[in-house]
Amino acid sequence: MKKLTQLVGVFATSLICTAALAGCSATPDPTPMSTGGAGGTGAGGGGGAGGGTLLNGTLLTGMAAYTILSAGEFMAGPTPAPAAWTSGGCITCHGNNGEGSVIGPEIRHVPTNYANAIVRNGRLLPSGMPSAMVKFPDAASTPAQLGITSADLTAVLAWLQGQPKPATGVALYRDFCGNCHGPKVPSGGAVPISVTGRMKTQITQKVRIGEGMDPGMRNGYMPAEDMAALSDTELGLIQDYLMAM
Repeated sequence: MKKLTQLVGVFATSLICTAALAGCSATPDPTPMSTGGAGGTGAGGGGGAGGGTLLNGTLLTGMAAYTILSAGEFMAGPTPAPAAWTSGGCITCHGNNGEGSVIGPEIRHVPTNYANAIVRNGRLLPSGMPSAMVKFPDAASTPAQLGITSADLTAVLAWLQGQPKPATGVALYRDFCGNCHGPKVPSGGAVPISVTGRMKTQITQKVRIGEGMDPGMRNGYMPAEDMAALSDTELGLIQDYLMAM
C-alpha cells in the first residue's frame, strides 16, 4: 500500500505534463517531417529538436492526446490481471483492463520490447520534458525504490498483449495507432505526425519494419508490429479506414 501511495503521488504531481506510455511513437515515410528526436512542435507542424524540416501533423497535449477506450470499444480478457497490475500502480493510470483513463492512455497491445524500454526508462514529452510516465526500475535489484520485477513486468505485458482485439478499422486504429497519430482522427496526436493520405504500401512498410533505433525519440521512433500481434487482415482494416479519411 505504501508503494502504491507513493506512485499516486508521483503521478498526481506530474499531471501538468502528462503524456504517458503510448502504443507507438512513430515517424512515417519521408514526406516533409523531422525525425530529429524529442523536440516538440506546435499545431500544424514545427521544428524538431534537431532542426530539420517540418512535421506534418497536429500536436495534441495532455488528455487531448490520450486514447481512452469506451466500454463499447473493448472487451475484458479471459484471465484476470496479474497482481503487479495493481500493486505496481499500472491500474491507477491505465484502467482496469489497460483501456486508459483521464490520467493515462490505453496500452492494451503495445509491442513488448517497446513497452519494456518505456517502463524501465520512463517517457519524455515531445518537448523533451519529463512526463507522468516515470521510470520503474527492477524492484528485485532496487527494493527501496518504486519499481517492478522483471517477472512481474513480463506477466503484465503478456496479459496486455493477450487482451481481445477489436474488429473494425477505426477501433483497431485507436487501439494500435491512436496514442501517437491521434486518438480520434489520424491527423496527429502525442506526436505531430499525420497518417492520412498515405499509400497502403507505405503504411505496411512502417508498421512491419518500424522506424528509428531509440525508443526515447518521440518524433523519430516507431516500434514494428509483427503479424502475430497485428495480422495482415487487421492491418488491412486499418488501411481501409485511413484511405477513407
